[in-house]
Amino acid sequence: MAEDRDPLQKVRQKLHASGIDETIQQFEQGAHTAADAAKAVGCEVAQIAKSIVFDTNAGPLIVVASGVNRVNKRLVGDSIGLKLYTVGPDYLRERLSLEPGGISPLAVDPEVRTIIDRTLLRFDRIWLSAGTPSHLLNINVAALGNLCHAQIIAICDEQS
Repeated sequence: MAEDRDPLQKVRQKLHASGIDETIQQFEQGAHTAADAAKAVGCEVAQIAKSIVFDTNAGPLIVVASGVNRVNKRLVGDSIGLKLYTVGPDYLRERLSLEPGGISPLAVDPEVRTIIDRTLLRFDRIWLSAGTPSHLLNINVAALGNLCHAQIIAICDEQS
């Protein structure tokens, strides 16, 4: 993979350019579930953010939500006025240069739209992928929103 397409380096570059101290941890065996990630970093499962990619007629969309909440696809689409399409691993690799389990709104080009579920605002800091399945980033929710120019709205069927 070319360095300019290396998702982990993109995340690090965005953090550095914004003056945010790097808070990335590597887990050799990865964190395949929110529960695995929470155990690895020592936090609540609700503080683990999952990033889900959809395609829309306006391009890719990344939705960031708590690991315990279910993203309501219809609510997301209604909130932004777009039809959402579920994507597979090939879409992630070809359109975003990302691998499943390594989705990060900081690892993509700025024009990729990002939405953060507002239930994450109850936490000062959350953990999410840093662009690979084996790297997690600890970041303030507001800082994440600012870095990826995210819209913060209610888009989940809340479980937490």
